[in-house]
Amino acid sequence: MAHVSLVSLSAAEFVGDMDQQLEAGDGYAPHVTHLGRPALAFDTTAEEAATSASFVMPSIFAGGTLMATVYVYSATASSGGCVFDVCVEAVVPSTDTLDLEAAAGFDAVNSSGDIDLAGTTAGDLISADVTLTNKDLVAVGDLVRIGVRRDCNHGNDDAAGDIYLAAVEIWEST
Repeated sequence: MAHVSLVSLSAAEFVGDMDQQLEAGDGYAPHVTHLGRPALAFDTTAEEAATSASFVMPSIFAGGTLMATVYVYSATASSGGCVFDVCVEAVVPSTDTLDLEAAAGFDAVNSSGDIDLAGTTAGDLISADVTLTNKDLVAVGDLVRIGVRRDCNHGNDDAAGDIYLAAVEIWEST
């Protein structure tokens, strides 16, 4: 399986989802900084979300299996697990009629499943791949945003304390 990197998004390229675009009732994930490293802090009890800045899907995307790798670390936990949802919004220029001033068009969530923290130390970086089956029919040249949220209500999300998101890589498996 080839790994073709399409775009890497640092936590600094996300904003807290203050207008609940991904799911009604979610809070927004605030920015934090650890030794000059930006991250988003996702609470252990309140579901929080963030959305990326827009980017243009690059011409190297061949329409294969779209993937996201989330890079996370915990504030205090060294056991249990966490679950992140990743969403895709794709807007086709000069074709889609999505009102960018008033509406969002994110596709259904794609879940990371259990990101296991067992055997780690708080602060250790962990990565998890998420298959973006629900990808809003994204194609080369589309204006794209990525949404992320910690699904702390999921049965597999039992890690205590905040989970920090450092980055998300969008890539294609060919």
